[in-house]
Amino acid sequence: MLRRGNSEIVGQRLGRLGTAVDVVRCTAKSSLLFFFLACNGWSDAAENASRPAFPTGTHLQLVRTFYDTADGLPSQDIRAVTVTRSGAVFVADGYDVARLDGERWVKETGPADVAALFAPTQGPEALAGATNGVWGFANHSWEHEAGSPEGAIAFAAEPDGTPWALAPSGVWRRANGWTRVHTVEDDQMFGPRDLLPTGPDDVLVASETGLYGLMGKRKYWLAFEIRPGGFLSASTQAVERLDRDHFLVVTDKGLNLSNGKRGWHSFSGKEGLPILDLTGVAVAPDGSVWLGSDEGIIHWTGTRWTYLAGQRWLPDNRVTAMAPARDGSIWVGTQAGLAHLNHRKLTLEEKAAHYQEQFESRSRRHGYVGEMQLAEAGVLEGAQQEISDNDGLRTALYIAAQSYRYAVTAAPEAKAQAWRSMQSLLRLETITGISGFPARAICHVDEPQFAQRSLRSSSEWHESPVEKDWYWKGETSSDELDGHYFGWYVFYELAANDDEKLAVRAVVKRVTDHILDHGYYLVDIDGKPTTWGVWAPEKLNDDPIWWPERGLNSLEILSHLKVAHHIVADPRYERAYNELIQKHNYAINTLHAKVPGAVSHDDQLLFLSYYPLLQLEKEPGLRAIFTSSLKRTWQPERVEGNPLWNFIYGASTREPCDAEAAVESLREMPLDLIIWKIRNSHRADLKFDPVLQRQGIKQLVAPLSWTERVIHKWDKNPYVLDGGSDLGEGDPTIWLLPYWMGRYHKIIE
Repeated sequence: MLRRGNSEIVGQRLGRLGTAVDVVRCTAKSSLLFFFLACNGWSDAAENASRPAFPTGTHLQLVRTFYDTADGLPSQDIRAVTVTRSGAVFVADGYDVARLDGERWVKETGPADVAALFAPTQGPEALAGATNGVWGFANHSWEHEAGSPEGAIAFAAEPDGTPWALAPSGVWRRANGWTRVHTVEDDQMFGPRDLLPTGPDDVLVASETGLYGLMGKRKYWLAFEIRPGGFLSASTQAVERLDRDHFLVVTDKGLNLSNGKRGWHSFSGKEGLPILDLTGVAVAPDGSVWLGSDEGIIHWTGTRWTYLAGQRWLPDNRVTAMAPARDGSIWVGTQAGLAHLNHRKLTLEEKAAHYQEQFESRSRRHGYVGEMQLAEAGVLEGAQQEISDNDGLRTALYIAAQSYRYAVTAAPEAKAQAWRSMQSLLRLETITGISGFPARAICHVDEPQFAQRSLRSSSEWHESPVEKDWYWKGETSSDELDGHYFGWYVFYELAANDDEKLAVRAVVKRVTDHILDHGYYLVDIDGKPTTWGVWAPEKLNDDPIWWPERGLNSLEILSHLKVAHHIVADPRYERAYNELIQKHNYAINTLHAKVPGAVSHDDQLLFLSYYPLLQLEKEPGLRAIFTSSLKRTWQPERVEGNPLWNFIYGASTREPCDAEAAVESLREMPLDLIIWKIRNSHRADLKFDPVLQRQGIKQLVAPLSWTERVIHKWDKNPYVLDGGSDLGEGDPTIWLLPYWMGRYHKIIE
């Protein structure tokens, strides 16, 4: 039985689960307690509680800017780009040359039909290869250089900076004027593409048929030998100097590093190279390497490969030109325009402010939180917020985020945001007319979304008996209640005033009473329990169909009862809590809450339930059981570097929680939360889960970095390869909640 019909890859089919023991009474004197204390590090609780917060400092946030003809480019099809030593940027589209002036591109007078651009370190600031020869840019104007080669397709420089050019007529050197060093006519070399001079008389040429060096007293072209562990392929696209002694060659089978002698090394998928069929290479001033392909661009720092593709980063994946700049940025030409990828220096608090502003600038539905639906790919104007089956859950998470923010900063706008959305959350219960039964979502008859509300489950939409012209959606899941109780608890503790606490208390009481009055079921308008609103002992303990849910649902109801007792102070809830533990083994059930192979959606439900339970439960024996359960759940999730999971673990156990990995995730997540299409299934470097691969399922063994994967909520599978639609914008709560939680609990600075 798989939870909620989730369509994600779930791994192996869930089987029968049972508890290791049927009844255990856990007291402060039991040997089991001391076993748990040892396993969970409680002897070090005081030391861990005083551990200093992880310093977050500043980080470099990758961002991009696109340019097209609307910005003054002569055309979308960029063939060459260069950045001069003074920082001027030039582009060519095969015909015209344009220069960036502020935020606009201005067409240059002089060179025409330009196929190549170059920025020398000495002499002219820029060179342009035109059909009638080479043009030099100096003193703010272009001048034709007499005696220069016509139709130059590539430029490069010797180590001392002397420029060379590759043209149909041969390889040329610019020293006291242009001089042809040698022709490129050869019985074996066809389709020369790029060159790399290594001295006044020596040069390498990359061509369709191989990599050639100019050799001998009488000068001839000698092809480099293709061999295992050495030169990879005769189909060479480009060659570039890495440093004075080493150069790089890009081929259709990967990347070569060489010193031109016996020292050769190849990079392919095993070494981390994502794309093998490469088309270009550029070395940045900091020594990092940029690689172009027809599938996007790759950045290699020596320790890390980063793959950037799709409209999140590029106007088009086919990279036609690259030019690194001294400021660490890179200009990337494509057939659909130009991209400027650069880094902004940010603190996490500045990033939080960016997301908050982004959130508040969108048209939100009645205080609810969810993804925005775009009418056109990547266009935010006119976007509408979706009606989601999880409106309550997502709104509750935002309430918690703003409550933590208020507790950390005392910002009145954080309190106002939290209360506004809390009123919307509480309304989900009052609008149904069923005491204690919250709706999944609500909609007014005048909303554009009203006509779409029945696309998936029309029978679950009902007219409100208490609010005219409003409809509400039933079949509310336990997922929703996990979010509600979590949001109620955090808001009540950190942000609510006395009147607001009364409002929250009333709804918490009605919902909890509804569950208890119906025998631990959430009962819908038709008098039947909802599909997943089930916490009854006869189901979780005695019905084999429900055994896979036993651990999670036991954890959920114990957490809910603990929150309810804390907020309402009704002894009925404490009695129910104790009865489920003592008579029905619900505490022991939680030790099996994490089911290997279950849908990733359940991970969010687990962590949202652990948090309030472990904030409120003080009895040492029970805490030992629950923290052991949490540790068992968290351990297999650590590879994800999920900041929400990590911070909940740290806040609940007072143990180290991989704060550095969590901060890295917070840093990596793009500022742009559009759910761009992302494709990784074609990459050569990925490693897959061997068990699932034997079943024909390709799922990663570790998630990709946030720069390389689709934007998704924490309840989605982070191991998938492809996704996105270009037609949605994610909810910034995915970032704001863990950040402010980590700040509040002093896990991070």
